[in-house]
Amino acid sequence: MKTIQLSCDTCKDIANFEAVEIQVIFMTEQNEGRATKPYLCIQKLDLCGYCQDKILKGNYVFSEGAMGYNRYFFKKDKQLDE
Repeated sequence: MKTIQLSCDTCKDIANFEAVEIQVIFMTEQNEGRATKPYLCIQKLDLCGYCQDKILKGNYVFSEGAMGYNRYFFKKDKQLDE
């Protein structure tokens, strides 16, 4: 697989990694970004090794946003930011 240097979709760190298709929990509808009942969706994310380890340890990735402009985060991280 091809490895390139980008920023991680969850933590925003710059690292070498591969794009990974994973299941995320969306908190908003994807058309207009309004709050909705959470639902699962497969997304292709660029994840660093640290965030991949967090997922493998049982942490789920959440998302909110609309029209392809989504923010991906771990639930505990979002609570710390607020």
